[in-house]
Amino acid sequence: MRLINVLSFPLLFSSTVFGSASAFNARADNSTVQWGSCGGGHDSFQCANISVPLDYHNASDPRTINIYITRLPATNTTNKLGSLFINPGGPGASGSDVVFEFGQNITTFLMGQYDIIGFDPRGVKRSEPYISCFDNLLDEDLFSHMTRGLTLNIPSNITDEVVGDLDRQLTSIRGQVTSLSAQCYARVGDFMSFIGSEAVARDIDTMSKAIDGPDVPINYYGLSYGSALGQRLVQILPPSRIGRVVIDAIVNPVLTSKYAFSPLNTSVSTGDILQGFADNCASAGDACALLNMTSTDIISKINSTLDSLYYNPVHVTDLGYPAVADAGILREVMFRALYSVQTWPMLAEVLAAAFAGNYTPAVSRVLPSLSATSAMQPDDSSYAGTLIVCNDALSTAQQTAADLMLSLRQNSPQLGESAFSLGLCGDWPDVYPSHSRYNGTFGLPDHTLKTPILMMSNTYDPITPLVNAINSLELYGNNARLIQQADGYGHGAISAVSFCTLQLLQSYLLYGEVPETKHTICQVDQKPFVPFSVSSATNSTQGYNLASREAYTAMLMVLETNL
Repeated sequence: MRLINVLSFPLLFSSTVFGSASAFNARADNSTVQWGSCGGGHDSFQCANISVPLDYHNASDPRTINIYITRLPATNTTNKLGSLFINPGGPGASGSDVVFEFGQNITTFLMGQYDIIGFDPRGVKRSEPYISCFDNLLDEDLFSHMTRGLTLNIPSNITDEVVGDLDRQLTSIRGQVTSLSAQCYARVGDFMSFIGSEAVARDIDTMSKAIDGPDVPINYYGLSYGSALGQRLVQILPPSRIGRVVIDAIVNPVLTSKYAFSPLNTSVSTGDILQGFADNCASAGDACALLNMTSTDIISKINSTLDSLYYNPVHVTDLGYPAVADAGILREVMFRALYSVQTWPMLAEVLAAAFAGNYTPAVSRVLPSLSATSAMQPDDSSYAGTLIVCNDALSTAQQTAADLMLSLRQNSPQLGESAFSLGLCGDWPDVYPSHSRYNGTFGLPDHTLKTPILMMSNTYDPITPLVNAINSLELYGNNARLIQQADGYGHGAISAVSFCTLQLLQSYLLYGEVPETKHTICQVDQKPFVPFSVSSATNSTQGYNLASREAYTAMLMVLETNL
């Protein structure tokens, strides 16, 4: 799952701050959608707001919210297949931004046969109200600096003394998060408890009925936490409403509906990916900035640098604002870089600088720059993602130092605590009781769906490990198929090019064809530290029955840009 503070979406939404009362409207009829111009140079796109109920479980509550949607109309209207809803995960990422940036490539890949639909989920960005916890972006950035991006300063060599210090760090962060929860509640009120994935799945149903009609099946692509949304979609709606559903980088729906995110379950592959980075870097020659270092040397130097930064943080003075580099900063840089092999060369450069005593590149990639102009911009709903996770979870048990220690020892001493802040639901008391949690079970009897779900996963994913996809495949029986990218590193199959995967994906979305076997293995064609270009890949597609080279090139451009 992509953490929102990792993404860098442009601020295109209104600066209006919505309070707990004035934000809501009376329930409205969505019999038609009033499409209009999107502005911002997006001339080929159409945009609209669709009114949806705030509370799907309380018909006596008249309040509604607005979901911002973006559409890139199909160009092949003769063979149009309907709408394809896109959710990029996050949780809390803007689907509109993704469609604005990549919609043309996606529609070309799909032969112009779909309307490509992006939407900002409830509480996010242009949808109204959105989760606004600060008066402006500068205040949010200052909070990030104060909390050091909610990172933990942990060495690689963990002693009893370190465990005690980790417990103190967690206590401090919990206090900061609880204070933030109260501040968010003061600004948006009980809306915090209405943004769970169950409600968003019902929003998709409402949007689909308004756009395509009540009887048209929903086609959907969900990445990362978008997979949790997709799994709720197929559970909540009748089978007749489910069309072609693709979920990539699979979240474990059973665990996340019971407990908040736990690094013990999500960081399973972090150690393997870091080792893969070191192995590939060591064999890459001058394509990797860590020259003349063996794989063992690289891991050893990472460990010693983490230990040094833990005991002796280093001040950084050339960023235009005061900053300090500690082990938590370096850990966060490494974790973010594990999302795609395309970022591994950057990680090597940051590590090379750090090994030489220069920590400016590391700090600048974790902490936001501070600018007076940010005081004129709205905050960017960064914490909506955590609130979505917490709305979905039943348990609010506190995450402890012992929990993190188990993951550090079992998964990775360098990255075992990754994304721990998504599990701090016990410190967001104002989320509860959630009004948007799915309380049902997961899994479907065989032959429930007309077209099985298509699941995709890399072998090594830093936050949604392969075991999640395998478990989900068992839950859904013959209602699902899984494509596993062998030796694939990164978050989701879309993070690394595989001709095999793209062919199967295109055949599924265009023709409803599913892989013959329940669990298909595809090779990855993009190798770490090896230059990969659209032109060279296009010349390598011979033997793959793709609808057109132009369409294939379009999707490779999306992959090359690292969605």
